[in-house]
Amino acid sequence: MLTQPEAKHHASCWPALEKNEEMIIFCEECGARNDLSSDNLGEHLHTFECSECCESLMVSKPSMGENGLNAYANMAQECGSRELTGEPISILIVDDSSLLRKIIKEMFSTDDQLQVVGEAEHGLKALELIPELKPDVVTLDVNMPVMDGLTTIKHIMIKCPTPVVMFSTLTGQGSLETFESLRYGAVDFLQKPSSLLKEDLKSQHELIISRVKNAARAGIDTIRYLRPAQVAHEKKGIGTQECHRVFAIGSSYGGYGSLLGLIPEIKPQLPAAFLSVLYAAAPHVDAFVTYLDQHSQIAVRRAVDGDLLQSGTCYLASAFEQVKVINESGKLSIHLQPKNTESPGQACDTLMTSLSDTLKARASGILLSGIGEDGIAGIGSILKGGGNAIIQDPRTCLCNDTTAMTAKQYGLSAVLPGVTMAEAIQKNCLDTSH
Repeated sequence: MLTQPEAKHHASCWPALEKNEEMIIFCEECGARNDLSSDNLGEHLHTFECSECCESLMVSKPSMGENGLNAYANMAQECGSRELTGEPISILIVDDSSLLRKIIKEMFSTDDQLQVVGEAEHGLKALELIPELKPDVVTLDVNMPVMDGLTTIKHIMIKCPTPVVMFSTLTGQGSLETFESLRYGAVDFLQKPSSLLKEDLKSQHELIISRVKNAARAGIDTIRYLRPAQVAHEKKGIGTQECHRVFAIGSSYGGYGSLLGLIPEIKPQLPAAFLSVLYAAAPHVDAFVTYLDQHSQIAVRRAVDGDLLQSGTCYLASAFEQVKVINESGKLSIHLQPKNTESPGQACDTLMTSLSDTLKARASGILLSGIGEDGIAGIGSILKGGGNAIIQDPRTCLCNDTTAMTAKQYGLSAVLPGVTMAEAIQKNCLDTSH
């Protein structure tokens, strides 16, 4: 019997199943069908081997996200830097519940800019419809028969890249399904409307509609199937080189996906540490740290007050915490305090300005996908102090407000995400380590 840590793939989660009811899971490695009976499913977790390739798969019961779908309630609901054409946004709804498909369709019908052009009850049907309908956006449930959502999105990214918004009770902030879907190529994630969430249904509908529009604006430049770098199974150690340079990474809307595309590509031998603030509550940052560390070559750690910065390590904090870098007797450490307000404020600016004040020319700023102006002034502080900056190509951001404004204000060249940005970071370290 496989133990939980040995399970390599999380297949999906299941709803309440009746006795002897069957669930179909397709192996993400070989595509083979695996039939599971409710009699064989545990209360919370079940691990099994694929009938064909013997890969270990894991299924688990869902848990409700702490803050519901309103991940960016205090931020602008729509990116303003991309304009939609006069044609309505065409949407393919993929969900195994006919009732939920009807509800989602009715919700989208309240906006003249949205048009549902098709429906599919499972992933296999969706793969047949996408080349025919050519939708602008696909909304995709996670837990479905015949072909589940996570398997479907991998096929979409390979066969017919299309902006996908994961739309499920399972894809809240901090959930494994959310991180997996973003790594496989989804541009955004949402939870289905529910009376259990903090927002009223009208607010939930408005947020869902705006996020689907954002996905259409983002377009196919944001789409990429993020194949994780090869990570050694033994416990990763921290870097042995002196921490010569520190990179402050800023991102807000779209930050999870951007970091998933960047951090796994960074080499552990670099004489640099990385510090990023996420627009997410502290428990969700904790969950993302665990996931990102499992898929990265460098160590990923939760930022803790007083920790010394080590090379070859990425530290993550919440935008609802105040994060600074201080120098005490030649040793760089993290100064982290909880905020007295529920607003993230200018979290990226605070971090970057602190880093520039402490390290001057040894400070670097990185701006990824985001809404609003947080990070723009911080990049200015780093440049003024003699450091340098790397900006994600706005065409590849889920929302390009922040990166486009920063590149224009400071005359900076944009860099493609993923491998190209990791190479720019490496060159930056080599150029300034002498």
